Amino acid sequence: MCWIFAYKWTGIACDFLIDWLKNLEYRWYDSAWVSLISDDWEIYVEKAIWKVSNLASKIENDKKDLSKYHVWIAHTRWATHWWVTLENTHPHHSQNGRFFLVHNWIIENYIDLKKELTQVWYKFYWNTDSEIVANLIEYTFEKDLETTMKKVKELITWAYALVVIDKQNPNQIIAIKLWSPLVIWISADNLFLSSDANALSNITQKYIPIDDNEMVIIDKNNYKIINNQKEIEKDSFESIKNTTQNDMWDFKHFMLKEIFEVPNIIENILWGRINFQNYEIKSNSLDKLDLPNIKKIEIIASGTSYNAWMIWTYLFEDLADIPSQIHISTEFKYKKQFINDKTLYIFISQSGETADSLECLKMVKNRWWKTFWIVNVVWSSIARLCDNWLYTHCWVEIWVASTKAFIGQLLTLIIIALYIWNKNNLDYTKYKKIIDWLAKLKDDINMVLLNSHKVEEIAIKYANFKNMFFLGRNMFYPLAMEWSLKCKEITYNHTESYSAWELKHWPLSLIQEDFPTILLNPESKLYEKNISTLKEVQARNGKVIWILSQNDEHKLEYFDTIEVPKSNEYNSLFTIWVVLQLFAYYMANNLWREIDKPRNLAKSVTVE
Repeated sequence: MCWIFAYKWTGIACDFLIDWLKNLEYRWYDSAWVSLISDDWEIYVEKAIWKVSNLASKIENDKKDLSKYHVWIAHTRWATHWWVTLENTHPHHSQNGRFFLVHNWIIENYIDLKKELTQVWYKFYWNTDSEIVANLIEYTFEKDLETTMKKVKELITWAYALVVIDKQNPNQIIAIKLWSPLVIWISADNLFLSSDANALSNITQKYIPIDDNEMVIIDKNNYKIINNQKEIEKDSFESIKNTTQNDMWDFKHFMLKEIFEVPNIIENILWGRINFQNYEIKSNSLDKLDLPNIKKIEIIASGTSYNAWMIWTYLFEDLADIPSQIHISTEFKYKKQFINDKTLYIFISQSGETADSLECLKMVKNRWWKTFWIVNVVWSSIARLCDNWLYTHCWVEIWVASTKAFIGQLLTLIIIALYIWNKNNLDYTKYKKIIDWLAKLKDDINMVLLNSHKVEEIAIKYANFKNMFFLGRNMFYPLAMEWSLKCKEITYNHTESYSAWELKHWPLSLIQEDFPTILLNPESKLYEKNISTLKEVQARNGKVIWILSQNDEHKLEYFDTIEVPKSNEYNSLFTIWVVLQLFAYYMANNLWREIDKPRNLAKSVTVE
């Protein structure tokens, strides 16, 4: 599970490389390396464990003249096979030292391939699937690298993006892909290959997404794309130039910066989609939906996106009056499918490259079901495969876990639900009231951010508790799940989330003085029932942090409270979400965690 980059550069390759790797380190970060090749066939390789800064220091200490190296491949790694060691760090090379490669995703049949190569006397210096491919290229080599890679891609299974250089042909770079993302970036004098769609938007905006089973050949200052043994022409696209997203400004961490960007994200999503004067929702994508023939919604997602979707099932059935069901991506593929043409399948992903969701999407597409996506990365793999789409407009998310992507997904989902509600001629008075509340949403969130110091005080107070419960009812239950997830991800403390009433089904036995409970209970239809849960916890000497609406008449009865602006349930989802993100951040900061790059996590999951 890695991130790859390659280019043919007119300048000094390494000068550009290190700065660029640091900017994209947020994707994967347990090791990094560079492999550069000169016009006279000389190879320079350097590797480092953990941060890109360690790699930069090693290169600087080498004091080697790198001005003659103009072709390179590079990589940051998130380990999927064996340990984080220099031996496991890319680039991997063939036994004869001729072929060097970088690899993203997983070769599932690597054990069988290794057995076959071992039988013909190949030896392996470590245990990764990528090393096996390097030796497979050597073993099957015929005529030239292009011919050989056409053979190799028929021998490896599941998923990959492979970029390969041949020491005996230093002006050429060859790449192949299946499922794993790969993009060509084109500038006036230089060509780039990247697995990140936002990687080079500050240098060039012109890019071409590569599709499955295509091969890219970069030779000198030209490139060609091969599909089914034929050279093809593909249209290029223009990315949006990004000049501020990699800048932390005055914030200590990207996580905190991106929480404070949320009001602008809210405005970004609503602008152009909701006319607050005439209560009209505008969307060409939604206009294409065949609403009379959609009788059910099936939702496929994972992780934070799954929590956003789970909230939406409550909202959607309430607002649009259509049954909806959510599936964890990795489970959906292996369930028995009850197929009919009245179901719309919706996929949600921040990166648009999540492997488990992609597998499900391809399965759905193969059966000609209707598909819709909600994603933050235009022209990502999921975006290009679906029939219809909505973009969340959340800009780039730098830290590894998710903040604004979640809120962007949730707000986009509410817009869909309201659109269908209006088109189906349901309660128009309630519809208008919700849109009026959405018009106030940005102000409500700004109010929470202005009082972030109050959240910080309570988060620090509870930072050293090793166990916590997070409870909510109805649509606030999956919000409690998301809060629990964020605390796990960045504090490394143990947390559990439950529907509040389910606490009495045995988890109540864990309640004690050093096991605090966070209970989400703003103004809602289940407010009084949550008070009953509160009293049960307090009766067992449990500490309760009460998340409530301003001016709650029971405020003084609780151990600790955090207030959000008094609003309807829908706006409260967003204001409480900001509180939960701030709470997790301040806890982790107090514990001196590496917040932007929490251990063992990657930006998108590339194994299934």
